[in-house]
Amino acid sequence: MKYWPLLLLAIVGMGGCATPQYGNFTSHTPYTLNTTLVTDTVKQIELLYPPASTKINIGQAITKTDLFGAGLITTLRNHGYAVQEFNEKYPLSDAGINLRYIIDVPATTYQNLYLIKIMLGTDTLSRAYAMQNDTVIPAGSWARREN
Repeated sequence: MKYWPLLLLAIVGMGGCATPQYGNFTSHTPYTLNTTLVTDTVKQIELLYPPASTKINIGQAITKTDLFGAGLITTLRNHGYAVQEFNEKYPLSDAGINLRYIIDVPATTYQNLYLIKIMLGTDTLSRAYAMQNDTVIPAGSWARREN
């Protein structure tokens, strides 16, 4: 009976570890990387959700140093999507599809590998990119997980 508080504390602590963090976790990424990621991401979104009839809600704060996030919003709008940006004071609209993303460098021996993961509604899209000689190339195809 005296172990219940410890068990409860452990369960709550583990729940905090499982909470996903979203954003761009790469620092000082080359401009060409961000441009390629944005272009490829919007092309993939267009295959799944048609522009001009889809509203996208950005479900995370985008910092001023996040060139991918800023470019993504601009490019989505230029392609005909209605985009609601994240604002802590106002909840996201029920209409539309929520979008969150993670850009990270996986812990591998290959140093110039970048991974993008897009959570779009109930779908998750992911793709790896390699940076070689100031050129960005996809290191595989888009993977899509439907929930």
